[in-house]
Amino acid sequence: MIGAGPSGLAALKRLRESGLDAECLEREDGTGGNWYFGAATSRVFASTRLISSKSLTEITDFPMPREYPAYPDHRQCLDYLRSYAKAFTLDPHIRFHTSVERLEPLGHPGAGWEIHLADGPSKRYAGVVIASGHNHRPRWPDIPGSFAGDLLHAADYKSPTVPVAIAGRRVLVIGGGNSGCDIAVECGRHAATTVHSTRRGYYVVPRKVFGRPADLRGERLLKMAAPLWLRRLVGERMIDRTIGLPWRHGLPRPDHRLFESHPVINSDLLALIDAGRIQPAGDVAAFDGHDVVFRDGSRQAFDVVIAATGYRISHPFIDARWLGGHDADAVPHLFMHALHRSRDDIAVVGLIQPDSGQWGITDLQAALVARMARAARCAPRAAAWLYRLRQRPEPAPPIRYVDSPRHALEVEHFSYRRRLERLLASLDRRLRREAGHNTAGSNCS
Repeated sequence: MIGAGPSGLAALKRLRESGLDAECLEREDGTGGNWYFGAATSRVFASTRLISSKSLTEITDFPMPREYPAYPDHRQCLDYLRSYAKAFTLDPHIRFHTSVERLEPLGHPGAGWEIHLADGPSKRYAGVVIASGHNHRPRWPDIPGSFAGDLLHAADYKSPTVPVAIAGRRVLVIGGGNSGCDIAVECGRHAATTVHSTRRGYYVVPRKVFGRPADLRGERLLKMAAPLWLRRLVGERMIDRTIGLPWRHGLPRPDHRLFESHPVINSDLLALIDAGRIQPAGDVAAFDGHDVVFRDGSRQAFDVVIAATGYRISHPFIDARWLGGHDADAVPHLFMHALHRSRDDIAVVGLIQPDSGQWGITDLQAALVARMARAARCAPRAAAWLYRLRQRPEPAPPIRYVDSPRHALEVEHFSYRRRLERLLASLDRRLRREAGHNTAGSNCS
């Protein structure tokens, strides 16, 4: 597989425990992926911590340490991931300092893939799992004009001093996602002026509600099969009784209902707005030297602009058509965002954005990929069943998300995880049944 972040480590572990001779190619000098702070490909900054609780983030069979806080920081996350790799003896099967330039299929489906490396001879593999993440290519806002100050993307922001000094300066942060809100909070504590520009209003959820992680309170309602209208009602009341709904702070009402946008988890943003440390603003219309012109016609001068406007979905080392896409920016057309529709020798793990923790879910994706590879190797009936399933239209998501690039990979975590669990159970039954009828051996046992 390609990438030794959370998804790649889970995929490596799942494939190897299925009896496959799998190895991982990683461009950096250590594991951790995005959580390897300081690595060239890492997008976390010095103050980054999880926005989902550890209980809903941890890998399925590897709990986070009890002494960790409810929302671990990036250092603890990296330690956890490296402890996972050590516990399952994964490092010997990872080739570090190995960057993939291009991968191509070797003829018909099932013939394998050739991987061309940046430094070294190409290699051939029977199958490929892409687990390199999707935070590589920054999405810049399309704003006419030019800015005369320091303009950077959140991808390069590391702290109030790196890559530019924030203290005492006039800062504009563009983007209402979690990175944009976190950076706005940090700038609000250091900059002379901090303005936060968002295209629409958003619901903001505190990390904790009455001392307990907010997502665990929501999970309880999901397990009780509470209807969506009731979860919305309870959710809005919990928000209002803790930090207050956005319009209580002079912010615009969201143009969508609660849960229809990726959750913004922040316990400090609204308090800093109330204190005047962050000034909310609407969408940006143009740059004009040091001035920024907003859609409402207002104009304000800034020294620094930080665009926290997300990333384009990109796998530059593979032609998009081999993942079912139509162009380089298209969302790959994959079954459950993971399995190729017709090939058993390529899959993607981690290409989702759940509305809760991700690592446990991508571990289940990895388990599904391992089952697919196992079926393709020695259980033709199970492989044929899975093939037919991948041709069917997928069920409509239980929540209709805001139509924006931010939600291209959004999944409702609870229903998505349940689908994965049911699919794994069905595959396991078929694999056991087929192994029981296999008189030539027990490769699938």
